[in-house]
Amino acid sequence: MADVLAHASVSPDQVEAEQVLVSIARGSLQQAIDLLALAGEGDDEAEPRALTELVAFCARAGAYWAYQTAEGSLGDGAEFFAWLRAVDEDEEFLDRLHEEVADWEQRTNPTSVRRTPASWESFGVADGLPGRTVRAVYRLRALNVAGRTRPVAAGLRRWGARPAARLMGDVMGYFAERGTVATPGSIVRLISASLDEAARDAAERDEPLVVLAHSMGGNIVYDVLSHFRPDVRVDLLVTVGTQVGLFEELKLFASSNATLPNQHQSKVPALPNVGRWLNVLDRSDPLAFAAGPVFEGAEDLVFRTGAWWAHGAYLTSSDFHARLAGRVRTPV
Repeated sequence: MADVLAHASVSPDQVEAEQVLVSIARGSLQQAIDLLALAGEGDDEAEPRALTELVAFCARAGAYWAYQTAEGSLGDGAEFFAWLRAVDEDEEFLDRLHEEVADWEQRTNPTSVRRTPASWESFGVADGLPGRTVRAVYRLRALNVAGRTRPVAAGLRRWGARPAARLMGDVMGYFAERGTVATPGSIVRLISASLDEAARDAAERDEPLVVLAHSMGGNIVYDVLSHFRPDVRVDLLVTVGTQVGLFEELKLFASSNATLPNQHQSKVPALPNVGRWLNVLDRSDPLAFAAGPVFEGAEDLVFRTGAWWAHGAYLTSSDFHARLAGRVRTPV
């Protein structure tokens, strides 16, 4: 959020006039939607249902943006969405965005139930905008003001080193304690139990088993599926911002074969218990590596988060989930 706001040229006058989101949306509506979803996090006072409603609205708004602009290829901001020129304040922008999304949904799917303003108010307040959304906008305004000072910006960037340090600790801790098939370590047991539970639920609902793993989670899931639990069948594996390709080239997995690659086989064979594997990475993410050049069957997808610390920005982006859903629906 700090990085986007620092480059959004939101003036102090616009902060006072409650025009932070409006200013960003006029440059990129998609960026404003993602910021709204991200700013809604960390609100300890909000009910879980309020978070769900806010995220759901941002996902709908992201789908509206993607459809109207052909995922940004046709344009964005006020130059494409003329209605952005007619709104002056953040709350007015959110009301109008809600109307535009609902109208679009009705036009593209006339049989759907139109979401009325009453459903918008179901976020948790009787009148006006949902409380969580209002607090999210307040956080954006406060961060925009704070982010204008060099010490705060420097502190935010120093913060980015923390996830990298934690990742190194996670890596060393996991590989030192993962155990064996006969006596698996605590992390392997935990992930195995979660996979078993998810598989049972999927079977009961007659649904595919989909596993999404981020960062070190992707490394662990691959290790478990390839060595400890090859009996678990996963229909779709999605790894996001992971180091699976790097770790295989370093031969760190329990299933790693030091004789691969060779002149007869250029890649590691695909996992027989995984139906499809999508590996998502942002090229500006220093902790994300491609899997396609290393593994047969791995499909690398590039997603630009637009964040200064891309590694933590995938899953908080509503556009990421919309694009992933679209890719999942695409036949192999």
